[in-house]
Amino acid sequence: MLTVGILGGMGPMATVDLFAKIIECTPASVDQDHLKILIYNNPQIPSRVKAILDGTESPREELIRSAQVLEKAGASLIVMPCNTAHYWYQDIQNAVKIKIINMIENTADAINAEEVKDKIMLFASDATVKTRLYQEVFLAKNICLQVPASQEQQIIAKAIDETKAGKIENNPYLDMIEDTIVKYQQTGINSFIAGCTEIPLLFKHIKKNCNKIDPTLLLAKAVVKQAFI
Repeated sequence: MLTVGILGGMGPMATVDLFAKIIECTPASVDQDHLKILIYNNPQIPSRVKAILDGTESPREELIRSAQVLEKAGASLIVMPCNTAHYWYQDIQNAVKIKIINMIENTADAINAEEVKDKIMLFASDATVKTRLYQEVFLAKNICLQVPASQEQQIIAKAIDETKAGKIENNPYLDMIEDTIVKYQQTGINSFIAGCTEIPLLFKHIKKNCNKIDPTLLLAKAVVKQAFI
């Protein structure tokens, strides 16, 4: 059984969400059946979004250092519950000897395996959209992915910021997200990817019926599958 390292803090609640989902996905009947998990919750990693959009301090070195902390602590596998941070994925992977599961690649593989045929809409940070992290991976796997119009993207970005500030069930943009879902359902889109790890926290409060694709949950399932190999 592998020891899993979670490179967290981006943000802290998203880290808790992944940890909880790993536990929920683990086929355990007693404590001893669960995985050994090391969590390095490092909220001092510089903003990934501001680094990409505004040219502020890069999180690259702190991301690498955080992965190395987990490796030295005994992790044999690393997961990183932050989609935008995957902009530096290869640099981080090159800096450690243990595997880092790529959250975005894993999501695309899971969608292919489940044979989702719907048109898919990406809900993600401005930086994730701008750097085409999801678009390029999905294009390579022949999965049709669309991004919101600029007005709806602004709503998603503001909802993410409010979630990071602790507003989840009382997030002021929940109704607007539901309206956005309805708008795109009318164009034939019924699958929506939570391409920022704050979005799954909001998905549980979205009442509109649609196919909500949760990369955090898919990552948790991948962790459990690989950790028991």
